[in-house]
Amino acid sequence: MRVCLILLCLMACQSNEADAPELVTRGAQQIGQTSVVLEAQITEVGPVRPILFGLLWDTQPDLSMAVAANRNVLGSTSEPRLFSIKLENLTASTTYYYRGFTANGGYTKIYYGNSQTFTTLP
Repeated sequence: MRVCLILLCLMACQSNEADAPELVTRGAQQIGQTSVVLEAQITEVGPVRPILFGLLWDTQPDLSMAVAANRNVLGSTSEPRLFSIKLENLTASTTYYYRGFTANGGYTKIYYGNSQTFTTLP
C-alpha cells in the first residue's frame, strides 16, 4: 500500500511544463517604407515566473541581447501570450533581422525565438 501511495504521489506531482520558456517569432506584418509590426508568441513559460519578454532588431544577423542595436522589453508574464510592437522611423529599402526573447528578472538566463527578416519598401 505504501509503495502505491508513493507512486501515485510521484505521478500526480509530474507536470507537462517546459523546462525553459519557449517562443516563436512570427513573420513581419504591415511592412512599409519606414514602419513594420513585429510579433512573437510565448508558447511555454517554464518554471521561472514571471519572465520578461520583448523583441530585438537590427540590420545585422545573429541577434542576441549582447549585440542587438535595438531592444524593447514589453513587460513580464507568468502565462503564455502573443505580443507585438510597431516599429517606426526605419530606413527604406533596408533588410532588418529580428527575434523575440524571454529572460528571468536578472537577465542571467535569456531564451530566444527563431530569427526572422523583413525588408522595408523602397
